[in-house]
Amino acid sequence: MKQTVFRYFALYLSFLSHNLKNEMIYRANFLIDICIDIFFMGVNVIFFKILYGNIETVGGWNFHQTLILVGSVGIVREMAYLTFRKGFLELGEYVRTGNFDVMLTSPVATSAHLAFRHVSLTESFGEGVMGIILVGYGFAHLDAASWIGIPFYILMLLNSLVIYYGFCLLVNSLVFWLVKSQELNTVVYYFMNTARFPREIYHGLGKGLFTFIIPSSLIATTPAAILVGRAETDIIFLSIGVAISFLTIGLLFWNWSIHFYSSASS
Repeated sequence: MKQTVFRYFALYLSFLSHNLKNEMIYRANFLIDICIDIFFMGVNVIFFKILYGNIETVGGWNFHQTLILVGSVGIVREMAYLTFRKGFLELGEYVRTGNFDVMLTSPVATSAHLAFRHVSLTESFGEGVMGIILVGYGFAHLDAASWIGIPFYILMLLNSLVIYYGFCLLVNSLVFWLVKSQELNTVVYYFMNTARFPREIYHGLGKGLFTFIIPSSLIATTPAAILVGRAETDIIFLSIGVAISFLTIGLLFWNWSIHFYSSASS
């Protein structure tokens, strides 16, 4: 088990180093991407600034607490690109051209190979940096900010990354039937976009839908709730349970759906 973990970690570092060298060749693109990320994060901030100019709270969350929500989404997105997200963006092309055959013959799990093959530090880098700034700014303006919650906040960010990964596995597994994955990636994109709103705005069927079917309401709300001092034990255990469930179901569905892949040699 220990050797397997080290082997996967070494594989990850190898791909990260290789991809980073390739990305640094096009430094102008890197700077443009950062500017675009910062611009759209700024648009989100302006949107909520206008919104809170007319009301005091949304679902019980004030402006600075919501900044922590928005920032948390940016951090999780950057963490995703540092691990698996870009690989799933390329999955449709691999399946369409038959290059997915290479991953099937590799000595590591296909889900890990696909994820690590395109790990990127620069993709969504500006969004990640802006996310950290927004979380820091929002935290500094809390009435009763507690530094004790920061380690638990980080742990729940990792838990949110697991939820995101499990959801991506489930959605992108459909590519073996659809081949073209653009629509699937659009679903994942909007999944993260809805995560910037507090879970408390949902009620009844909507809350169940965005908790157990499309669990975007847990991605930012749970870690942010810990940081702002409004997290309850139930929501923490619920988030952990959803993460374990989506990861397990996602891996099972991924491994089953691979059997429907028509390789280039078949």
